[in-house]
Amino acid sequence: MNLQILSNINMDSLKYYFKNINIDYYCSYGSYLLDLTDEHSPLYTQKTKFVFIFIDADEFQEDIDDFIKIVESFIKKTNKIVILNTISFSPLAYIDTFLHNTLEKELNINKKLFNLYKKNQNILLFDFTKIVKENTVFDERFWYLARIKFNKIGFEKIASEIETLLYTYKYGSKKVLILDMDNTLWGGIIGEEEIELSNDGIGKIYKDFQYKIKKLKDLGILLAICSKNNYKDGIKGLKHPNSVLKENDFIIKKINWQDKATNIQEISKELNLGLDSFVFIDDNPVEREYIKTTLPSVEVPDFPKDIYNLNSWFLQVIKINFSKLSLTAEDLKKQEQYSAKIKRDSLSKKIGYDEFLKNLNIKLKFYIDDKRFIQRYAQMTQKTNQFNLTTKRYTIQDIQSFIENPKYKVIAIEYQDKFANEGIIGLVIAIEEKDEVKIDTFLLSCRVLKRKVEDAIFEKLDKMFPKKNIIGIFYPTPKNMQVKDLYEKFGFEKIDENNFIKRIKK
Repeated sequence: MNLQILSNINMDSLKYYFKNINIDYYCSYGSYLLDLTDEHSPLYTQKTKFVFIFIDADEFQEDIDDFIKIVESFIKKTNKIVILNTISFSPLAYIDTFLHNTLEKELNINKKLFNLYKKNQNILLFDFTKIVKENTVFDERFWYLARIKFNKIGFEKIASEIETLLYTYKYGSKKVLILDMDNTLWGGIIGEEEIELSNDGIGKIYKDFQYKIKKLKDLGILLAICSKNNYKDGIKGLKHPNSVLKENDFIIKKINWQDKATNIQEISKELNLGLDSFVFIDDNPVEREYIKTTLPSVEVPDFPKDIYNLNSWFLQVIKINFSKLSLTAEDLKKQEQYSAKIKRDSLSKKIGYDEFLKNLNIKLKFYIDDKRFIQRYAQMTQKTNQFNLTTKRYTIQDIQSFIENPKYKVIAIEYQDKFANEGIIGLVIAIEEKDEVKIDTFLLSCRVLKRKVEDAIFEKLDKMFPKKNIIGIFYPTPKNMQVKDLYEKFGFEKIDENNFIKRIKK
């Protein structure tokens, strides 16, 4: 029996493993679609009856519907029997962790391939996912002896995944990935030699690494550079024709000869984010140790000793530090929002503060019991620490129940100025009793601090509850001490260490 083979990756070695099949033609993995459409290619001119098209999911960049149309056209013209595989993304593809975008894509593609198989008699379907599952996490001996399905590896993988899932649910994701450049974003030293960044070999390792970093940015993770280098050389690396990452992908670029701890502290100050929001990646063990010792709140994973493991290693870094359970509109606008913050800060240094606020053209919009933004409300309670009076953490289900309860008022604040629309940046959850209103939650994003947004919120509360005493609650934490005097600043009387009251004006 004879066979022709096409693939989007190098499958040439497969021919050495067949025992009873001869390979008539193997196409170059960069041209499989050209062969399928070129009627002068051996696929058309040879009389071989069977064609195996192996699609690697990680490298499949085409639209699945377009691919199916090409296959159908090929079958119609040749009447050959085509073997297609179901696709299975490797672990290297799962940048989105618990968002499950990759899983959804895999399911949709396989569904379309299965439907093609069902309707076309010239299609044979090879279930590649079955091969992936074999001999990895299962143990037949354990199953028949004690109805234990999994081996040691299987249980370890399940336990690790559940632990990460629950940790992400409780603590959320890190916010910023800070990267070195030479021998981290590319191989070699820019300015001294030709760097390794290409579509083959070591260069492709770094290019694939950059693709994953870029996807993280698309999921709302901020990117920054901290590199000991000449600025012009570093920027030259980002302008390299094979660089996936460009200058504008990084919110801050500290490319200088200053020590890296100082640079990272400056990034923290400029973004107004705590050091525990940062993950720092550097190939140099001395630099890593220095940051671990000097800035222990920064997460500093050890760089892989074998560069061939770079991408699988980075997936573990993503899983531990950047896993997400949901993705909001605000997440997708993170780069825009923090870029706007830097522009505002620059403006504030040039003019007086009152003039600065007036110059911003701030517009606030209040939403009351609006279910459209429930996911964002829950996210803010989970992640906001600095301007958060009670630091209560709520789930989507909790917020849903508050909105449906007539005693509660869930008040969200949207912020916009001339630089950007920041989206929902504030949340107040108030509990209305007969004679008083208790502020259960009062929080603001650090991006809008010192813009007098809290002034507008208290004005809104006065208008909403003009005939009731308002009780404010403050629970101190190591991170929220900047708001410990907030209620007294706005005319509340201190009852005790945690409770404050604003009485009805008579």
